[in-house]
Amino acid sequence: MRKRFLIWENPKDAMLAFVVFLMGIGAVNVFSASFVMAEATTGSGYHYLFRYIGYSIIGFIAMYITGWRVDYHFWLDHARYLYAACLAMLLAVKAVGPVVKGSQRWLVFGPFSFQPSEFVKLGIIIMGAAWLGKMISQGQRPSMFSEGRLPLPFLTPKALPFLATAVLSVLVLIQPDMGTAAIILALIIVLYYVAGQRKLELFALALPVAVMVILLILHEPYRMNRVRIWMNPWKDPQGYGYQAVQSFVTIGSGGFFGDPVGMGSGKFFYLPEAHTDFAFAIFCQELGFVGAVALVLLFGLLALAIFSIGRNTQDRSGFLLVTGVNFLVVGQAFANMAMVTGILPVIGVPLSFISYGGTSLIVSLAAIGLAVSVYRGEVRREEAEKPKAPPRPVYHDSFYVRRPDSGRRWTR
Repeated sequence: MRKRFLIWENPKDAMLAFVVFLMGIGAVNVFSASFVMAEATTGSGYHYLFRYIGYSIIGFIAMYITGWRVDYHFWLDHARYLYAACLAMLLAVKAVGPVVKGSQRWLVFGPFSFQPSEFVKLGIIIMGAAWLGKMISQGQRPSMFSEGRLPLPFLTPKALPFLATAVLSVLVLIQPDMGTAAIILALIIVLYYVAGQRKLELFALALPVAVMVILLILHEPYRMNRVRIWMNPWKDPQGYGYQAVQSFVTIGSGGFFGDPVGMGSGKFFYLPEAHTDFAFAIFCQELGFVGAVALVLLFGLLALAIFSIGRNTQDRSGFLLVTGVNFLVVGQAFANMAMVTGILPVIGVPLSFISYGGTSLIVSLAAIGLAVSVYRGEVRREEAEKPKAPPRPVYHDSFYVRRPDSGRRWTR
C-alpha cells in the first residue's frame, strides 16, 4: 500500500495534504465571504471565521478518532447501532427540532446545534459498506431484485440496505430537504453499483425513480419554481431567480484572474448565502477562472488519492467504505460547484471544506479519517503477511551464537 503518489510517499499522506490545503483555502474564503454580514449582524467580522476554526478543531479530533484511535472494522461491526442512532436523530428532529425558514432540519442543545442529516450520510456509507461487503465475502452478488423468472425489485433480503436507506431518505425529505434526501439515496445506489449490482437492473429502476422525482417536484410549488428558474433564471431576476442571477453575475465579474482577495462585491448583500451554499461564487469572483480551475483540479487530485487507497485494499468492505467517502466528500463538492454555476438546480449541498457549515465540516473530516483507517489496516495486513527472513548467525571471537530470538547458542 505504500505506493508513491505524486511527490508523496503514499496516497494517505497526499490525501491529508490536499485536505489541509483545502481547509486553508476554506478559512480564507469563509472570512472573505462573511465578514461584511458578520460585522452587520454580530458586531464582529471574524465571527464565522472563528466558528469555522472551532468546527475544524472538532473535525480534526473526529478524524483522529476514526483514523487512528478506532479501527474502521469497529464501525462496520456496529453498523446496525449507527443506523438506529441516525433513525432516532431524524425522528427527534421531527419531534422537537426548531423550524427555521420553513424547514425543520436541526437539533439544538443550548448554544449548540447540528444537522443530523449530515451524520446520516456518513452512517449510510458505513451501513452500506458493512452489509454489502458481507454479501460479497459470502459469494453473493448484491442486487435489489428477486431471483427467478420474474425478478421483482425490493422483494429480497439483498435489498435491505436500500430499503433501510429509503426510510431515512423519506424522513429527510419531509423536513423538507429534497437535495439531501437525494444524496442519501444516491450514496447507497453508488455502493450497490460498485459492489456489483447489474447495470441493467439499475437502469430498470431509473424509470420509477424518475417518475417519483417528477411527482415530488409537481407536489410542491417551490420545487417547480426551482426547476423553472434553473432552466431560465432571467425570467424572474428580481424574484425566484434572484439568487441564481446574482451567482452568475458574481462569478462572471471575476474574469480570468479575479478581483483582489477580500474585494469581491458579491458579499455586500448582493448574493444570498454567500458564505454557505454559494461560497464558490465568491471564490470565483476573487480568484477568477484560474482559481476556479485550480480548485477543481485540487478536488480531482483528492479524489484520485482516495481512490488509490480504495483500489489497493483487499478488504471489500474497506473498499466500499472508501468509495462512499470519496462520493460524499468529492462528489458533493462537484455537485455544489455545478449548482452554483447553473449546471444543476439549487439543491442545497455544501462545498466540502470551502463553504461554511459546521456539521458538514465535522462529518467530512470524520469520513477522511475512515479512509485513513482503511489505509492503515491494509498496511498492517501486508506487514503481517510479509514472509519473515530466517535469523542469521552472529559471530564472536571465541564462540558464535544465533540472534536472541532463536533461543539457541553454540560455543566452540
